[in-house]
Amino acid sequence: MIKVKICGITRPEDARAAAEAGADYLGLNFYPRSRRLVPPGKAEKIVRSAESTRIKWVGVFVNEKIDRVQKIAGEVGLSLIQLHGEESPEYCRDLAGRVDRVGIIKVFRIRGEEDIKSPGIFPADFFLFDTYSPGYGGSGRALDWSMLKGKKLPRKRLFLSGGLTPGNVRKAIRLVRPYGVDVASGVESSPGKKDQRKMVEFIKIVRSYHADR
Repeated sequence: MIKVKICGITRPEDARAAAEAGADYLGLNFYPRSRRLVPPGKAEKIVRSAESTRIKWVGVFVNEKIDRVQKIAGEVGLSLIQLHGEESPEYCRDLAGRVDRVGIIKVFRIRGEEDIKSPGIFPADFFLFDTYSPGYGGSGRALDWSMLKGKKLPRKRLFLSGGLTPGNVRKAIRLVRPYGVDVASGVESSPGKKDQRKMVEFIKIVRSYHADR
């Protein structure tokens, strides 16, 4: 079953609605320049509000100091740390040695085929392919998924992101066949405010994929 990650959660009511709709992972953004930034104290309250032991919480960081990442991961109770910047394999290795039972997702921002390369040198649990943007994520621009078709990729550990919506996620899954899909703006009414109807529709479509094959 393909996993669903809903990123950019900023409100307790959105976390509860996403959990009820069947999301597997929920993302909290700790990048200071993000429109979906949540301070660690607020993030703790959001995690507690979801009242679901099934949900895995993901903290999104961009080129952050390892000490701060480690501190927030412990305070908030993160299941995974998502590295969305230019973090090196050495950075990933150092971080993995400092966090206990917390996984790592390394993000690769794709502009064109030249950016599609094996991420195997990164000691991460999962990899996420996103559309390149001058900032870091949340652009809403769709990735050209056809570039990934037929490429040798660790699909059983790959999250697919980049402009996903209820209208295009089935096509993206069919072309790439990832482990999971990641959505933020595609299920929002405004930045940081989730649309419950869109979340339900998105998850329903992803869950129906196996029935389509």
